[in-house]
Parts: sequence; C-alpha cells; structure tokens
Amino acid sequence: MIALALLALQQTAPPEQPIPYWQQDVAYEISARLDEPTGVLAGTELIRYRNNSPDTLTTFSLHLYLNAFRPGSRWAEADLREGRRRFNDLPDPHFAFNHVRDVRIMGQAAEPLYPFAPDSTIVRFALPRALAPGDSMTVEMNWDARPSTLPRRQGRQGRRFDFAQWYPKVVVYDRRGWAEMPLHPAGEFYGEFGSFVVDLDVPRDQVVGATGVPVCGDPGWERANRAPSRPVDHQRNYYGAATPSAGACEDAGPGRKRIRWYAERVHHFAFSLNPEYRYEGGRFGAVAIHVLYFPGDEATWGNGIAVERTRRALAWLDGLFGPFGWPQLTNLHRIEGGGTEFPMVIMNGSADQGLIVHEAGHNYVMGLLANNEWRDGWLDEGFTTFQSTWFWEVMGRPSSYPRNEAAVLLLDLEGESEPSSQPAHTYRDFTSYGVAINTRGELFFHQLRHIVGDETMHRILRTFYQRWKYKHVDGAALQLTAEEVSGRDLSTLFAQWLETIELYDYAVGEVRTERAGGQGGTGAEEQVWITRVEVVRKEAGRTPVDVAVIAEGDTAVARAEGDAHREWVQLVTLTRPRQVLLDPAVRSHDWNMLNNRRSLRSSLLPRALVPPPGTELYFHPYFSTRVRRDRLTVGVHPTLWYNEAGGITLGVRSRDDYLGRFEQNVTLISASTGWSVADDVRDVDFFLRARNPVFLRAPNTSQTLEVYNVEGRVGAAARLQWSRREHLGYGPRWSAGVGLQWVQPDDFRYLDPGLYEDVGTVELQLTGEVTTETGRWRLGLETGVGGGLAYNADGLDAGGRADLDPFYFRGTVAATAHTALADRLGLAARAYVGVAGGEDEAAKQRQIYFQGADPLEQFGNPFLRSRGALLVGDDFRYHAPGGAGVRGVDPRVSTAAIVALNVELERTVLARPEAGLFNRVGIAAFADLGQAIGGSVEPLNGERIRLLGDAGIGVRAEHRIGDTRFATRFDLPLYVSRPEVAQGRAEGDGKVAFRWTFSFEPGI
Repeated sequence: MIALALLALQQTAPPEQPIPYWQQDVAYEISARLDEPTGVLAGTELIRYRNNSPDTLTTFSLHLYLNAFRPGSRWAEADLREGRRRFNDLPDPHFAFNHVRDVRIMGQAAEPLYPFAPDSTIVRFALPRALAPGDSMTVEMNWDARPSTLPRRQGRQGRRFDFAQWYPKVVVYDRRGWAEMPLHPAGEFYGEFGSFVVDLDVPRDQVVGATGVPVCGDPGWERANRAPSRPVDHQRNYYGAATPSAGACEDAGPGRKRIRWYAERVHHFAFSLNPEYRYEGGRFGAVAIHVLYFPGDEATWGNGIAVERTRRALAWLDGLFGPFGWPQLTNLHRIEGGGTEFPMVIMNGSADQGLIVHEAGHNYVMGLLANNEWRDGWLDEGFTTFQSTWFWEVMGRPSSYPRNEAAVLLLDLEGESEPSSQPAHTYRDFTSYGVAINTRGELFFHQLRHIVGDETMHRILRTFYQRWKYKHVDGAALQLTAEEVSGRDLSTLFAQWLETIELYDYAVGEVRTERAGGQGGTGAEEQVWITRVEVVRKEAGRTPVDVAVIAEGDTAVARAEGDAHREWVQLVTLTRPRQVLLDPAVRSHDWNMLNNRRSLRSSLLPRALVPPPGTELYFHPYFSTRVRRDRLTVGVHPTLWYNEAGGITLGVRSRDDYLGRFEQNVTLISASTGWSVADDVRDVDFFLRARNPVFLRAPNTSQTLEVYNVEGRVGAAARLQWSRREHLGYGPRWSAGVGLQWVQPDDFRYLDPGLYEDVGTVELQLTGEVTTETGRWRLGLETGVGGGLAYNADGLDAGGRADLDPFYFRGTVAATAHTALADRLGLAARAYVGVAGGEDEAAKQRQIYFQGADPLEQFGNPFLRSRGALLVGDDFRYHAPGGAGVRGVDPRVSTAAIVALNVELERTVLARPEAGLFNRVGIAAFADLGQAIGGSVEPLNGERIRLLGDAGIGVRAEHRIGDTRFATRFDLPLYVSRPEVAQGRAEGDGKVAFRWTFSFEPGI
C-alpha cells in the first residue's frame, strides 16, 4: 500500500545544484571502559578538527550533556520554575555527570571555562593560537561520564544502560558562531557531522546496540539472536578502505570484551547495553535492521513484529524522501517510555508502529537533514510528526490533522500561541514549546502540502533530502527548495506560520449567478451556469482558499489566492448552483467557518432568522455536546422534571455550539402539566441563553446573556468574564467577571417561603478567581462582591417584611486547598466568609446559607429550584455545595454573615482511570464548622443561630459519561451540633444520630 501510494506521487528530483555552504569537519577517536557497579564510563578522547569556516577561531567548546541531569543545572532550574522536581534533589550516586580532565589543545594544556555556571553542560577553552580558515587542530582529553538513575533521554537501571549522551561533544560552529546552549527540557541537540571510532570495553555478557557498525568484537547479537534461521549481519566491512583496524578488540581481560564501532557522516554516537537483550535482525534493501528488546517483550517486539514495523517505516521514508543514508537502523527498547532518536539508533519505550515511524523519521529530518534542534525544532519534531500523520493517512487511518488544527486554533484565538521559530528556551513553558514545535510545526507542513499539492510536496521533500542530506538545514534552506520546486512565492506562508501568529477568516461576500448565453438562448451554452463569488478576507492572515460551488448535479472548485481583502472567483457548473462553500477541505485555518457558506436557494425568512447553511441538527444525548470545526451544531432533546406546583413538566431544549467555544446558546421551552399535584398549575415557560457569539470574539473573554420566565420567576442576566494564564503547563490561572442579574418572583406557588421573600432583586456583582498548583498542593480562591436593590411590584419599597432595606451589599470569599498526604490519601480544606445585608438583613434569597448554595445559585437546576422538586426535601436530602458548606443542616437556614471551615480526609479504595462509571471510589471523613455573625431569629427553631457544626463519614465515586465528568457523594453527618436544624431531622434525634445527604458534586 505504501509503495503504491508513493509511486503515484514520486517524480525524479531535479539535479543537485551548488549551494554556497560550509560546515566544520570533525573526527572522534574515543576509548571507553564501563565500570558497572558505579555506573561510570571513563576513557580518552582524541578530536581532529578542521576549520572550514571563513572565520578565524580563538576558542573551542564542548557539550557535556549529562551534566544537565543533576542539581544546579539549567535543566533543574527550569524544572523548579514549572513545579517539577526531577533532578533537583538527586543525591550522589543517583545524579548524572560528565567530566573532562587533562585537556590538551594543539599539544598544549588548556584550562576549562564554564560560561553558564553553575550549569556545566557547556565547557569552553581558549585556543593556544588562532585557528585560521582551512587549518586543523587536535584536542585530547581524559573524561568520565555517568547516567542518572532517573531516566530522561539517558539513564541506568541495574545492568541496563542507555548512553544516549555520554562523551564530550564538539559544539557546532556555524554562521552564527559557536552554538553554545545549555541543555534545557525544551530543545534538544545540535552536532557537527564527522566520523567516530569508538572502542568500548564492557562485561563479556553485555548485548550492545549502537550508532555505526561493529568493526571488530562481539556486540552479543549472535548469542541473543531469537531468529537463528536469519544470520546476523554485522556489516563489518561496510565502509571499505576507510574502516579502521580490527586489532583493537584483543586482550580485553577476564570477563570482559572490547568492541570497536565505526561511523561516518554522523553528528552523534549513542549506544545502549543490557545483558538480557534479545536480538532479531532483518533488512530493507541494503539497510540492516537490528532490534533489541527485553525478556517478556516477545508478544509485542519479538517474533519479527518490531523488525517488520521498522522495515515498514524505512520503506515509507525511502519513498517519501529517498534512500536511507546510513548502513543500518537499530531499534531498541530503552529504560524510559516514549522515544528518542539518534543517528542509526532509535531508543523506544514500545514497538508501536506510530512511534517507530516517528522516531525513524527523525533519522531523516534530524539525522541526515541535521538541524539545530533548539533553534529550529519545528524542522525536526514538527517535520517528523507531519510525515507520521501522512503515513497513517496512506495506511487508511483517519488523520489527526483536524483534532490538532482545532486545538492550535483555540490557542491562537486566546492569544496563547507562540511562533514555531522561537529558540526553545524562550517559550513560556515546556507545554508551550511542545505545542509550537510539535503541533504547530506539523500544521505548517500540512499547510505547505495543501498549497502546493501532494505531488509537488513529494518532489519538494525528495529534492530537499537529495540536496541537503549530511548537512545542516534551516527554514531558509527549506523555503528555497520549496519555492524552486513549486514555482511559487511561499514567503507569506513561511513568515505567517513560523514567525508570527495570525488569525485567518474568509467569508462569502456577494454571489452572482447567470446562465451563459442568457435566458431563452439556444445552443450548448444554455446548459452552463457561471457563478461569480466574492471572497472577503476579514483577518490579517493570508492563505490560498478553495471555493466550491455545489450545484444540483455537479460541483466546481477553484482557488482564490487570498491576498486581497476582496477577490472575485468565477466557477462554471453544468447544473443550477445551490450553495457556495469556502475551504471545503477545512485546510485554511479559518477560525470562523460560519460565514463560509451561502445557500443560493430562496427563503421567505430573513437571513438573520435562518440557521447558517450547513447547520448540523442532531439528538443531544444529554452528556455530550457535538462539536464541529466547520459548522454550527444544534442538539435537541426532550426534558422532564417535577415540582409540587406544576407537577410533571415537559419540555424541549436545544444546545448550540461552534468549535467548543462560540455560539453556546440554549433555548428551552417547557410546559407544566399539573399532573400528579393538587395545585394544577399549567404554565408555558421559556429560558433563552446566548453565549459567546462569534461577532464578539475577544481573547480570553466570554459573554453571556440570559432571559427567562421559568417556574414563577421572571428575569434576565448579563455577564462578562475574562480569564488569563501566563503558562499553559503550570502556574496560576486568573479570571474576573462582572454580572448584572434581575430576578422577579411572580408566582409563589413554585417558591419555598423558607428560601424566597416576595421581592424582586437587581444585583451587580464583581467576581474573581485564581487557581494554582505549588508542590503537592492545588489551591483556589474565589471572591464575589457586589450590591443590589430589593423591590416589590408597586415600587422601591420592598414587601415581605417591614424591616427589609431595599439596598443591600453582598460579598463572599472562599479559599480551597487540596493535597496528597500519601499514595491514595488526600486532604481537602475550605475556608469561607460570606456577608449579605444593609442596615438590616437582605432578602431571604440573597442571604448567606449555612448548608450550601443560595436559591439563585440553584436556579439553573430544575431538580432543585422549585418547591417539591425531585432533589428537594427529606426524600433525597440533596447537598448543593456552596455557602458555609455545613452539609448536615437544613438547606433553608441562613443569616447575614458566616465564617466557615470545611475539612475532608479521603482514601481512594478503587482506581480505574479508563472506566466510565466508578473510575475512582473513595471513603472520606469530614467536618464542617460555621459561625454566624449577626443575623435574626431563625424560624426553624425560633432563636438566633450562632455556631453550627457537623462531622461524619462518606463515600465518593467519580464517573465519566460521554464528555461529562461528575461525582456521586453520599455523606453521613452523624454529628450535628444543633440537631433541631439538621436536615432530615426526626423527633428525638440528638447531636449524634443517623443522617445522610447525597450530591452529584464534590463537597470541597
């Protein structure tokens, strides 16, 4: 399948053209001996360095990458900033190191300088004399290295070693000078092409996989071979006359062996060893495949599985780019999960086909097309992710492009994206780096492919590879090749997708249709329809956009260049046009595709009252709202609930959505039937919500407008919400809002007089929230402050009680903290302060409640909001979290001000992360305490409430249905300090009694 797909695309690449270019030449001769008990690899190194640059050099630098994985490094510092503790606390002998000693340059002793101290991943030396262009020098040294016991791109575990980084490595000198960059979590490596002669002295039973070919010595493959019918191919003479002497492998000593490895035209040398490795081999053409896996991997790596998947990856890459440029590819099971790539070696945590294609792809777009991975990481990670996605498309799997493009678009819309071309260490955090380099970098290549087409994209890749393999590449080299092969100016694409963040929005403007030849004409032209479409660019982003005219019997597609603000495109169809559609393949990164369609059918209704063309109508399954990238969705479902006034209430609700961010509108029409109740109230109610219309789009901003007449309450609300976060992966998240709410009770048959007074309220409130994680703690703070007016239907003098002040203040503060005390043991705490009132107490519905949420907070839930609703009363004893949170008391107990504290200790007894229902179950102990400040006599017990507390035990469970995550909580507040106001109180109950509450929400 791969071969056929690529054959259809493949064209002969243009002949190689001379390009002004230079790179330094390096030859390594390394001797290393492993001491397994200490984990230390030590030896000597000779570097022969030729200055091919036009510059005279006065310094020389080396990478000591292993020094990143220890306290005091830039890596450890970055971890601390992002709340991670990995290498910061590693003691000796668990941290990594790489030392150089006795360095001699040009035959003279050289003193090391560490320019980024205390980080020591870069060491610099002053040259004894200047190195002119064309001159050469030698550098000699002793060194030692030790991986860390915590694996990260290297590691050791018992007798298993992943020496991904280990030797003093020459820093690249390019047109920008010495590429000295300490190793950070964000960003990877950059190396000079050269040759490696590596002599390894290791225990005799070790099995080794490495860069290059074993010139002499036993890497252990034959003893570990699990496919004896296939002889091991060491390729000892692959390099012919350039192969170094095989005499270095003799006289290793008792219990040890020596192996000499050789590689040419590579910029790094990596190896792994494990005496338990199993070996299987294979070939793809002239390329040898070596697979090393652990005992127990037979079903996932063995029996030819990993060999065949590696062969399949090489076949795909050969067809996409060209023949593999090295003799072999080793695919080995490393200590760490995930995968990391090195020339001729991929160290993987599994034999997953996608992982192998991804990491093998790195051998092309990082290895043979070597780039500076901390400066142009998109040309490595984004490039190989792109080719991996294309691989799966050819294999028949759905593309990951739609999901990734939508995720990046949402970040673009919130102003949280960063350009792919930034140096890795300058991103706000590691998550931002990953999105920009991997995901956004991949999308750039998809955009390029869409603009030039598959056949041209294939020729670009093959030309780029033929011209630049064994060289250092950058974005300019790729752009030059792409423009030459495609014959297009691609500067806008490269600039907007790599250097900046732009929004794209194209809309259908005017549409004119006519029948060629005119109405009533004769001849074939009468059968042709000409449609002229105006394409309107509404944002700064510019990209070619396809225009489709869908007719009754055929479809025509043309392309607008997308540069002008208004551009006309003409299309011809054989039948009458019915619809115009921009970007039918959804490849233009257009953020607002609701304006990309135009129906050409006549309608009696104004356009503003008609859903956008292409709107997707579906049955809403209650727990999942359908989200589409290119159209509005409208989910409709019936509703059913009960209360003591209207009885059984039937309704229909629709939920709109676009992109999971916009047009999140709700329409609800309901009718109370009066069935099953004495009041027999028969009302038709409505609830309308408009949220985040596309025409009000603003970064990190949400707008909501509600209008309703529901179950004895008429009202409206408007809210404006802002949110902000400085980092995607860690740190605080802030939000602030302003809201205006009007609620007017108009039918007290629905209302519980213990929760409502006969007054309307108009309230303005400012809200704020911040959440963060620090160490093992997850912290939150919510505030609300505002004021309102209470009135009755006849004027500003509010009814209900004589002492009710029409003007009131309301403020709340709630602070929460969650932490893990031990494995499966967690602690949660909440502190709360609430104040409501003026000269006298506020209306009942705006007071502060001891048990939970106030009446207006419960209004959105039809199972709670009205008298006798399903979850109201002693039959269910529901606890809606909020207020002072004293869950064991009656939900109608309120006062003017409360200070409260809630504490929970929870033990997880069941964890099934992949399950839907009951994916986590825990048991808990809790205590709640609320102290009233001021307030009047509580009608339930005829006295003023001061202090209320409870304590008990409970069971919690977490669930997931569709896109909805929720909890079930069953609490037993066995102790209540004032039993006369306890929820579900029974005659004769004391402070200690059997009581219970239930909730679909966590208590804290």
